[in-house]
Amino acid sequence: MRRLLVPLLLPLLLSGTPLPPPAPDLLRVAVLSDFNGAYGSLTYPPALKPSLSRIINTWKPDLVLSAGDLIAGQKASLTDANVQGMWATFEKEVRGPLAKVGIPFVFTLGNHDASLVRDRREAAAYWTRFLPAGTVVDAAQYPFRYSLTRADKAGRTLFIAVLDASGPRVDAAQRAWLAAQLATPQAQTAGVRLVVGHLPLAGVSEGKNKPGEVIAEAATLREVMERGRVLAYISGHHAAYYPARLGRLNVLSSGGIGGRDYVGFPGTARSVVSVLEIDLQAATARVSAVNADTGAAIDHNKLPARINGLGGPLVRVEEFR
Repeated sequence: MRRLLVPLLLPLLLSGTPLPPPAPDLLRVAVLSDFNGAYGSLTYPPALKPSLSRIINTWKPDLVLSAGDLIAGQKASLTDANVQGMWATFEKEVRGPLAKVGIPFVFTLGNHDASLVRDRREAAAYWTRFLPAGTVVDAAQYPFRYSLTRADKAGRTLFIAVLDASGPRVDAAQRAWLAAQLATPQAQTAGVRLVVGHLPLAGVSEGKNKPGEVIAEAATLREVMERGRVLAYISGHHAAYYPARLGRLNVLSSGGIGGRDYVGFPGTARSVVSVLEIDLQAATARVSAVNADTGAAIDHNKLPARINGLGGPLVRVEEFR
């Protein structure tokens, strides 16, 4: 069944047919990132609601993964009450509906969630009401960094390490933490290891292709993931969907609600939500995506074959292996 399902996935999306239920030996992960509105907004962009409906009622993933920017903070003039109100809206519109139908939400915090001292305090106050959505490996710094596993129906596990990458500096202490997490028995015995952080390792979108908008010393962090046999690093911030290879590491720039042009490719911005079909036995993942505004599939053949952004180049792929 799995060998037939994966090649058929993109044609099914192109025809407008809903995704079939995932095969028993695949773990389906919806990736929903960068859906915040304007600074201080207590509402979300219109495309979020149909995207959540698609996730909950049609895709029915095993979990939702987010690379951050869940609310619209990062402005010093906002009040505590305003930030608390944004988290209340997030609870009502996003986490609550997913929890109601039993879909776990695994997240990293973005620059709009956790850059300012006040934002970090309010993020911690909100998230410590909820346990991490999996079997915890390390949650001493939750919700800013943590690690966990999720099991499929056969008992095979997916290991996820979440970095505090709301800004460009992922320091030596955090790199050491990640290396230690990837060396744990839970990570070593997992079928697939993923790492999630908000900022990317290399530039993807034109407006963000500059220092401060990508992780500094990215090559050092990438080496930690390569040594730890991470299948992919999943990021947000650049709001431009792009599955790629960077050195020996797969990377997924997960896109967002309200997109940006690719570096060197004007007129390519669009809102995107993506899906990973993870084979924990083969240690591979197939990547697909839809336009969040229209529900139409993203044709990978129409994506740039290569993006030469800061810290790149990124080379397009359709499958992580």
